[in-house]
Amino acid sequence: MQESESTSRSGLVARVIPVEPSEWTRVLLSGGCFFFLLFGYFLLRPIREAMGVQRSMNDLRWLFLITCGVSLIVTLAFGGVVSRMDRKRFISLAYRVVMVCLLGFIIARQTLDGDQLVYSGYVFYVWLSVVNLFITSVFWAFMADVWQLDQGKRLYATIGIGGTLGAILGSNFVWWLAEQIPAWVQISIAIVAFECAVQCVRLIDRRSETPVQAQVNPAMRVPVGGQWVDGMMAMVRSPYLLGIGLYIMLLAISNTMIYFTQAKLVVDASDELSGRIALFAQLDMWTQVATLLVQLFVTAHIIKRLGIGVALALLPIVTLAGFALLAWVSRIEGVQGWQVFAVFATFNALHRATRYAVIRPARETLFSVVPTGEKYKAKPIVDVFLYRGGDVAGTGVERAIAGVGLGLVGMAMVAVPLAVLWGGLAFALARAQHRRASGMDESNEIELNPTSTIPGGALGPTGSTT
Repeated sequence: MQESESTSRSGLVARVIPVEPSEWTRVLLSGGCFFFLLFGYFLLRPIREAMGVQRSMNDLRWLFLITCGVSLIVTLAFGGVVSRMDRKRFISLAYRVVMVCLLGFIIARQTLDGDQLVYSGYVFYVWLSVVNLFITSVFWAFMADVWQLDQGKRLYATIGIGGTLGAILGSNFVWWLAEQIPAWVQISIAIVAFECAVQCVRLIDRRSETPVQAQVNPAMRVPVGGQWVDGMMAMVRSPYLLGIGLYIMLLAISNTMIYFTQAKLVVDASDELSGRIALFAQLDMWTQVATLLVQLFVTAHIIKRLGIGVALALLPIVTLAGFALLAWVSRIEGVQGWQVFAVFATFNALHRATRYAVIRPARETLFSVVPTGEKYKAKPIVDVFLYRGGDVAGTGVERAIAGVGLGLVGMAMVAVPLAVLWGGLAFALARAQHRRASGMDESNEIELNPTSTIPGGALGPTGSTT
């Protein structure tokens, strides 16, 4: 009886967390690395949000445009670093450059005042808006090197749990202590967290450095090679990468529409910097709790049973439904401001939980079928520059809607064609991934491991895994 109960419990754990015994060490290290990255970022994120709305919404729109330009410079520069260094060195270097910049911001906040302090806050806003996407993009490119496609479909959601726990802890830390500790202390703790992430990367590399892995992933021991523009050229020439980029841009447009709605509501709710920090942190925390629940009980089943296409199409549906509900509630006679905010907060939490828990693992598997150079050179351009380009486009959409005075009704009207295009693209990308994974796309340069199986392809349900 006891043996039967033990088997039943182990079967339940395997269904919730589908990790094989030989994978546990690297999964825990991967989840730990993501934990420290998001813990550090979520310590910094509320500071960025508060700084971005210190003066006016117009300034915030300009910051989005500047961020887009800076993101292109950073990703191209990283492509040059990747060309000259092996994976062990360029990932550690990238994260440590982030840490050095944070030390510079600590010094700036301690020595500047008045308008100089405000403008340094704007610099911080732009810098972190680029860095947060960059460090995450590099992390998932690393994961695409460490894990094969079939493993990624099983494990990415589990690895993502580490990041979600880090985000929850970071958000709670700020929520509890935003008014008790200065910003420079939060930044210092983030620096320590990023160094811990670097050490996790080094340990993962050691665990992955078998002769077979070194042959499949040459970036582990030698420089990737090529030129700094290779990533941009690969993206321009590849319909597959352009499709992923368009998907991410549409995601960014929807997120920017939500972001400006949130910013306006928070500006109305509180004029104090510390109050804004605490309010943003509370929204982050509840969103991450929802994300954790979805990652534990939903994501793997969606990808396994319904396929990547359905998983990628969920966010367009959530976006359309959320804006439609907001528009309807805002037009109810006698509705209170706090009631609209409550609906928005729920929509925002569901949107971000879907984005982090379902969309992120699903779209990261799309990069498992591209060559190593494209993972580290083209992927940051897609993830960072095109995402920020979507931010700029979303800013234009929001400004146009605000200019004609349509408000939330206008947002809902824009969400309809956006969701249709976005959802159709999701299924097109899933089919393209399936062709590449099956070796049917003649333009694919990847040599698939002949001993591995691709479970169910990109569209169908997955079966057994290696």
